[in-house]
Amino acid sequence: MRHIIVDGYNVIRADPRLQSFERVSLEHAREVLVKTLASSPRLANDQLTVVFDGGRGSRPHIHSERLGRVVLVYSAQGQTADDVIVSQARSLAGAHRVVVVSNDVEVRERCRAVGCEVSAAENLLTQLPGASRPLAQDNEDDVDTTLSTVKRGNPRRSSRRARRQRDVRF
Repeated sequence: MRHIIVDGYNVIRADPRLQSFERVSLEHAREVLVKTLASSPRLANDQLTVVFDGGRGSRPHIHSERLGRVVLVYSAQGQTADDVIVSQARSLAGAHRVVVVSNDVEVRERCRAVGCEVSAAENLLTQLPGASRPLAQDNEDDVDTTLSTVKRGNPRRSSRRARRQRDVRF
């Protein structure tokens, strides 16, 4: 059984549909995210934890609640959700297969260092029911017609195809 820890606001801001809900009400966007995760057949056998920043709240401690099979965790006042995610990942990594879903590079590196698998928010979103699909897929085999023969971009970064193959399949 996998334990999936989701960076809640990171996933909300990676999906145009959830972003539109967030503009109306942040609470509504959180509810839609949690219901979408809970209803996903691909995640039916996984334990799900969604972590949100609760730093502006008045609670001096971490607050958690269960909605169906999804556990919601809000960070304590003055604490970031990133710290809570890494702490949860560290405590679960030895006993379970842990997947952390976040686009935050620092969180991903810290979680990978404690033995967790990491995945991008977009990877999770494309595998959920009702997910908004990109309008056009980038085809890296397309040849750009430019006068320059110099390759651009970070030479140490893996190709898009290699990064997709590394992502966790939910």
